Amino acid sequence: MKNVLVIGLGEVGNALCQVIEDSGNYKLFKKDIEDIRIREEIDIMHVCIPYMDDFVKVAANYIKEYNPKLVVINSTVRPGTTKSIYDKTKKNMVHSPVRGKHPKIKEGLLLFVKFIGPIDKKSGEDAKEHFESLGMKTEVMKSPMETELGKLFGTTYYGLCIAYHQEMERICKKFNADFKQAVTRFNETYNNGCKIANPNVVRPVLYPGFIGGHCVMPNIGLLKKDAKSDFLDSIEKSNELKGKELGKK
Repeated sequence: MKNVLVIGLGEVGNALCQVIEDSGNYKLFKKDIEDIRIREEIDIMHVCIPYMDDFVKVAANYIKEYNPKLVVINSTVRPGTTKSIYDKTKKNMVHSPVRGKHPKIKEGLLLFVKFIGPIDKKSGEDAKEHFESLGMKTEVMKSPMETELGKLFGTTYYGLCIAYHQEMERICKKFNADFKQAVTRFNETYNNGCKIANPNVVRPVLYPGFIGGHCVMPNIGLLKKDAKSDFLDSIEKSNELKGKELGKK
């Protein structure tokens, strides 16, 4: 039985631990804030800690400490992070972002395709075998860059759609129009009509609330560190305005 170590026991780390335990295929070790001693050789190490400015250094130190055969970066990270960690450690490595909605992360791990961004072919093959042994659907991509960007693009797309709904609400107020009628009902019935001819062309049915939480806006911040974009700026500006409209500081 292979040994698996999960670093970080937040929502993602805990959910992953549950899936690993349910599989019965691995001996599981867990590491959060407190130190642990592991005498056994670690076959697979999952990094599930939140992104921070010194993420590369922190992850590299864990890798050097536990010396795993394969490293899986599950965290949402700045583009290029996985390659930077690899350059410091030269370990077999993949980036494999977690997708799903809080608080049902465990269910999301088993429902969504687990995309794998490998440093090299062997890393991708090993990660694929591991995830599929946990009951996950997998797809190996070209490199970590695709999965790093893919995760950020996914949450940012959601934010962009909400920001557009914020703007549509402002325009509705200008014309004294009912938002639910002018926007919500048009989108709902559009989607029903598209089921026949264009099932892949659907419109999100969203509401113009403030974008909070710890995913959408922070992830936009990660993208903006390396990519100048008017679209990203517009999401932030719209959400800041929404906050002022709601009296948020």
